[in-house]
Amino acid sequence: MKIAYDTDIPTTLYPSIKKVIKESIKTPCSCGCDEIYVSLQEENRIDVKCYDCGTSFFELEVEVDEETIDH
Repeated sequence: MKIAYDTDIPTTLYPSIKKVIKESIKTPCSCGCDEIYVSLQEENRIDVKCYDCGTSFFELEVEVDEETIDH
């Protein structure tokens, strides 16, 4: 599964985000796409969605200073 990240998301968060995605999303989107796009919604909230159709899988709250993700 390929993961594309919004340029506003710090690269230091990529490993934590990837881990949560791998644990939470086991199959491709219902549209058949297996590419995920991680976008920044607010300062501390990201949206994990299908790259092709935009269906949201889930949202995560992130703490940039501590580099942790609450799921």
